[in-house]
Amino acid sequence: YDYFLQITNGTLDVKKLMKTWILQKGFPLVTVVRNGKIIFVQQEKFLYHLETENWTSDASYLWHIPLTYVTSSCNFTHCTTAYLLDQKSGM
Repeated sequence: YDYFLQITNGTLDVKKLMKTWILQKGFPLVTVVRNGKIIFVQQEKFLYHLETENWTSDASYLWHIPLTYVTSSCNFTHCTTAYLLDQKSGM
């Protein structure tokens, strides 16, 4: 834990991030949509098979998902950008 805090210069609460992965059932499905230069990301609980009689709302499920990306003017060795998706959606 302390090592992660050191690497992220204290900007990422790793303990809080990991609780969203450990204490919830299932996994997130992240959808990425590009509209010109704008990127929209959204998360929801992944459901492989939905049985309506056993279905319950998963609206409260939320993961803290670290994402990295590069643009056409960069590559992975020069300017990787990091983003933390800690809401249902973001840009």
